[in-house]
Amino acid sequence: MADVRAGKGTGVPRTLQNTHYDGADATIKGQNYKYPHNYKHHWVAQQYLPDDIKQAKYYVYQDNKYEQALKEYWEKIKK
Repeated sequence: MADVRAGKGTGVPRTLQNTHYDGADATIKGQNYKYPHNYKHHWVAQQYLPDDIKQAKYYVYQDNKYEQALKEYWEKIKK
């Protein structure tokens, strides 16, 4: 909530902006969105968060069997 109150996270990364607006210039203007479902595990490395919060951590896995399994899976597919 502190980041929201500080006005952070308002920009939309270029890869997520509407290509129809750009027309034929989409690639030139840097709109190179990768559709995650076309990739293994339905995940692809690309920026989803605005620059000012892209390194922020809003979730911490808890110390229980279920969340630790989720953490392990997430780390595995990102490799």
